Amino acid sequence: MKTHKLMCLAATIALAGCAAEPTAPATVKVAVTTPCDADVPAVPVFPVETLSGDEDIFTVGKTLWADRKARQAYELKVRTALEGCTARSAP
Repeated sequence: MKTHKLMCLAATIALAGCAAEPTAPATVKVAVTTPCDADVPAVPVFPVETLSGDEDIFTVGKTLWADRKARQAYELKVRTALEGCTARSAP
């Protein structure tokens, strides 16, 4: 008899949880992948590629400096395209 009362009490408590007010639906943000359609910049002809090998040291130095600046500009274009793709996919 004691176990029967205990079982009824447990069932009553368990069913009381179902009588609570329903909660409002929650908004869940899910990241959705989208294809990247950024334009990949064309690889330019870098100044070092135009050296023939018989230039003096000053010409080579100026050419290497120009090459470095051209590569930095190209890298900036590539990074900008990449950031444009990754920024769109962030939630």
